[in-house]
Amino acid sequence: MNARGPVGLAAFFVALGGCGESGSVVGGLSALTSLSVAPLELSPPFSPDVHDYSIRCSAGPNSVWITAEAGPDTVVTIETPSPPTSVQPTTVTANVLEDQAIVVHAAGVDATQSYWIRCLPHDFPVLVVTPHPEAGARTPGYYLLGNATTTPSSAGFAMVLDSNGTPVWYRRVSNRGALNLDRLPDGSLSYVANLGAFGSDPAATYVVQRLEPWSSRSLASVGSPTDEHELQVLPDGHFLLFTYPLLTGVDLRGLAGFDAPSTMADCVLQELDAQGRLAWEWRASDHIDAVRESTDPQPETVGAQGVADVFHLNSADVDASGNLLLSARNLDAVFYVERASGRILWKLGGAPYSKDGAQLMRVVGDPETSFYAQHDARFLPGGHISLFDDHSTHGGVARGVEYALDLQAGTARLVWEYRGAVTAAAMGSLRRYADGATLVAWGLSSQPLTFSGVFTEVDAAGHDLLDVGFAEGEATYRAVKVPVSSFDLDALRATAGHP
Repeated sequence: MNARGPVGLAAFFVALGGCGESGSVVGGLSALTSLSVAPLELSPPFSPDVHDYSIRCSAGPNSVWITAEAGPDTVVTIETPSPPTSVQPTTVTANVLEDQAIVVHAAGVDATQSYWIRCLPHDFPVLVVTPHPEAGARTPGYYLLGNATTTPSSAGFAMVLDSNGTPVWYRRVSNRGALNLDRLPDGSLSYVANLGAFGSDPAATYVVQRLEPWSSRSLASVGSPTDEHELQVLPDGHFLLFTYPLLTGVDLRGLAGFDAPSTMADCVLQELDAQGRLAWEWRASDHIDAVRESTDPQPETVGAQGVADVFHLNSADVDASGNLLLSARNLDAVFYVERASGRILWKLGGAPYSKDGAQLMRVVGDPETSFYAQHDARFLPGGHISLFDDHSTHGGVARGVEYALDLQAGTARLVWEYRGAVTAAAMGSLRRYADGATLVAWGLSSQPLTFSGVFTEVDAAGHDLLDVGFAEGEATYRAVKVPVSSFDLDALRATAGHP
């Protein structure tokens, strides 16, 4: 536990009970009957069975009045980060700084319940959490995400939200934002700073953060700068990530807007061993024709150099055989790659050509004809795949989609979709879970002033169970959900806001 947890805090007892009937009981345990922090607003509103809250603090000391009440036979202890300036029968007045926590304990005859109130930093993104309990129950879990920010009032944070949308863990990453927060099999968290244009930071690395004991390590690609789009852990403990090396003198004649010689961003998928050494790699330019297969090439600037972004790989998934599902945004296509040979076995979407001679799969039964500028292609059981369809190059709205593959017929049939409100200009994700629920992260909205949704959780029937947004129009690259058993809640609380 660090100084943000209860260790080292000043504890003050508020006598609230005596003899007679027991106090409020939740799940057989004595609990608070009311809790407030003035003049700041407690989020979410107090409920005896909710144990994690936040208040939005200002820079510097925040003078607050903490009021807690419980029934008879319950003694309340209020722990504050510094000695209080005033103690009244049911209220403690104290100063609290950003990242610190106030902890309120309700001790009854049977057990003690603790309530955590986190003082969020002034530049933490403003979350808008809208549950829809009337639509159905959600499986409890944690939501992992980061914010990609261009607003001067918010900094970039990796964050873990509980089932109520309360940040129970977060870490400041950069002013540009944090991307791709995920939980690794050993319980560590991984994330990367928002790098902007690929290849813009030769020192870029993924951070792998262990909570207990607190320790960090870095993962970086070999030979060229680390790309931000993906980090996967293989069963043997190896890692997959991307790098975009620049190739000079490339002939791109025939590709609209480009000529010869050009500088092109290649895409390389690298496998690193547990020590970060290169074990294997796959190079897009060996298997994809940049001129004949790029459907939406983008001019980029790396340093002062103009670069053609022709592939833009943005996700990699691995099946039980070790073969790969790769998504390439600027090709409007996903590829199934045989690991042993590196050859593309089939291609779905994009231009009707394959340098590797891959089977060309047709999208059928889809009112949008196909997907465009997609992200986060993943394997699903039963020969299905899912992805987030940004649709940014063809109008319409972003959506989460699922296709059933028939390799013999060469088709991918749309079997499920969930539509958003606007087109996604970039980013986004879709993840399906064992309870049938799907988490759709909406990426970078094309209309941030009218739509600021971050993610939506829907059940198997497509009922909207939860919406989370950023009030100031920021975006998230991906959002994932993990079971409550994935983390020790005390470790999350103790390390929240750790520098």
